[in-house]
Amino acid sequence: MFDVSPTTISELVKEGAKGAASLRELVSALARPRLVWLMVPAAAVDKTISDVVAYMEPGDTLIDGGNSYYVDDLRRAKQLQPKGL
Repeated sequence: MFDVSPTTISELVKEGAKGAASLRELVSALARPRLVWLMVPAAAVDKTISDVVAYMEPGDTLIDGGNSYYVDDLRRAKQLQPKGL
């Protein structure tokens, strides 16, 4: 798991989660094909997607598990499809 708060990461690692210090580290630690599940506020989804897809490859899956408006998810899916995500 990754969070912008190192404190949150260390607390969850103490409970048995595997933590990552960056999105790059998170994605590289996953087995291919990778599945990344976002749980971020709707206002942060586009930026977070932009950041994480830089480390993803065709065949990987990205899920927006937050409270985004479904029309925005449809738009994002169309944008990611040419990348094979």
